[in-house]
Amino acid sequence: MILYFSAEGNSRYVAERIAEHLGDTAVSIETFKGETNPHIAVEEGGCLGFIAPTYCWGLPTPAVDFLKRATFEVPANAYVFTATTFGTTAGQTTRFAANLLHERGVETTAQYSVQMPDTWTPMFDLSDTEKVEAINARADEQIDECAQMIANRAMGNHVRRAVPMFAAKLYYRFGLPACRDTSKFSVDANTCVGCGLCAKRCPVDAIQMRDGVPTWSKSECAACLRCLHSCPKFAIRRGPKTHAHGQYRHP
Repeated sequence: MILYFSAEGNSRYVAERIAEHLGDTAVSIETFKGETNPHIAVEEGGCLGFIAPTYCWGLPTPAVDFLKRATFEVPANAYVFTATTFGTTAGQTTRFAANLLHERGVETTAQYSVQMPDTWTPMFDLSDTEKVEAINARADEQIDECAQMIANRAMGNHVRRAVPMFAAKLYYRFGLPACRDTSKFSVDANTCVGCGLCAKRCPVDAIQMRDGVPTWSKSECAACLRCLHSCPKFAIRRGPKTHAHGQYRHP
């Protein structure tokens, strides 16, 4: 089983491509939303993977929440790996995931990463479609390489562009809360059509529709920008650079 959390499609794409290579199944952790103690069981000699994007050099909060409340039934001869999709640096995301799995009694065999476009568009410019396509083309090669290593049950840390753990912990502690701040979101009421897709897709239910317009009802969200990237009219903004930097969804 390949578990994943994905906001804009990158981690889902990686999970599904690896699962196809292995003849396995890719499952979104949001499938277990609302379950207090989701139970994950792996057969003898089976495979368990956990894939999530890198947020502020660490794990997205929905991924952390899932790993803290899930229970795992994983035999000692199972192959367990963590992997991350990242733009600039992989931080220590896979190690954060491995540590949380360790707390649940699961030991990780290997760690992987795949570099893809950085989808935090309040900072990173994705308006050059040819550049984005080129990055994704290179990512396909990395995914296939990871899939082959997983099929061969490679061991160890194979993460590209990690940073020291102390730096990752520091940035994650102070950077993620700033990214999760919902006060920076705004909506162009003249463009918004009131479809409610942003509210339906928010992984932490931080958006409510009021008078046909999305409103952030929580002070913090998952910082995934799924609302922004999935808006059919690109009516959601987070800061002044969002519109120029563009939307992103894996093609």
